[in-house]
Amino acid sequence: MLTAEQIAKRQGKLTASRIPCLMRGQKEAIMRLYREFIGNEPPEDLSHIWPVQLGACTEKLNLDWFERKHGVLTRRGEVAQHPTLPWAAATLDAWSPSLNCPVETKHVGGREPLEVVIERYQPQCQWQMEVTKATRCALSIIQGADEPLIEFINVAPDYAQEMIRRGAQFMECIARRTPPVVLDPAPAPVDATRTVDMSGNNTWANYAAVWLEHEGHVVVAKEAEKLLKEHVPADAKVCLGHGVRITRDRAGRLSLRKLEG
Repeated sequence: MLTAEQIAKRQGKLTASRIPCLMRGQKEAIMRLYREFIGNEPPEDLSHIWPVQLGACTEKLNLDWFERKHGVLTRRGEVAQHPTLPWAAATLDAWSPSLNCPVETKHVGGREPLEVVIERYQPQCQWQMEVTKATRCALSIIQGADEPLIEFINVAPDYAQEMIRRGAQFMECIARRTPPVVLDPAPAPVDATRTVDMSGNNTWANYAAVWLEHEGHVVVAKEAEKLLKEHVPADAKVCLGHGVRITRDRAGRLSLRKLEG
């Protein structure tokens, strides 16, 4: 959990854990944050939130394991200050000198598709990159009891600009003691560049076989299509194998087709 020194340095600043509600347009969370900033409500007590406490307990292990695989880490727990925005900061889990990027650790249950997990933490990762001026962030994810999986999130300049715009607007509301206007959600960036061969993935093979066999049966085929799409990594532009191919267009939409030949 945060130390007294970290809490003092974060006071009155938008940090990586505070920016997501602004990007997602979560009215209740935004208003709670507003009341906290103007001194009408104490900071949220997370001591009884199991996922938060689990992540806190496994953070050191996660980082130590990252070091074992990718080299020494520095700046553990540092509250980094934005170089030009006095109201913007980020509490780093760590920094990788060899990769020149922040390292963010998470522990999730392992029952969700990886792309859902990555999308959830995009605002935090993007904010850390904005504050540190890094071009990528290493997201180290423990899924259930599995060894941490490292996903590299690339900076999304347009999304970063929207974060700054919303952050500045929120801080202006704090200065004027005026309740903030809640904006519509800003979609998290999708960095889709890879072509992924799924021929060695048994789960993909099973769903592909069902979809191919039941193309004429709308209900069965649609369910198989949904499950296949859930297994497309967030950074994949194309996934193919076992007779099917899924492609992602510029808007992030996924399309399923038969592999020809």
